[in-house]
Amino acid sequence: MTNEGPQVGDEVQGSLVVGPEHFASVIVDGTPDVFSTPSLGALVEKTAAEWLHGFVESGQTSVGAQITINHTAATPEGKRVTVTVRVEEAEAPRYEFSWTAADEAEGVGNGTHTRFVVDEARFLSRVDRKR
Repeated sequence: MTNEGPQVGDEVQGSLVVGPEHFASVIVDGTPDVFSTPSLGALVEKTAAEWLHGFVESGQTSVGAQITINHTAATPEGKRVTVTVRVEEAEAPRYEFSWTAADEAEGVGNGTHTRFVVDEARFLSRVDRKR
């Protein structure tokens, strides 16, 4: 990690416009064509990871270890979902985040996310041993 790493209270936002590839019906047949819980989790993870990667040193990456998703409202196609991810604990190599999500009409979710900064080559070596 660089000397000026993430600090408690730092926030970052990410967003997307809901399209058919994000629908719950893609995951489970017969469910509505609305923003899925897995897509919400992916948006949270993408937002936190891309931001955290701005702090890691060459040869490092971050990996998600846990995510808690409270998906509280549905979002239809064409609406923007925005997540705000906040650093709650910054004790390298572990970073704890809280997050909230909203669409253009209301809050749609909240939860937590944990990431670890790891040596990328060592991580990939462990993955390769499973092949």
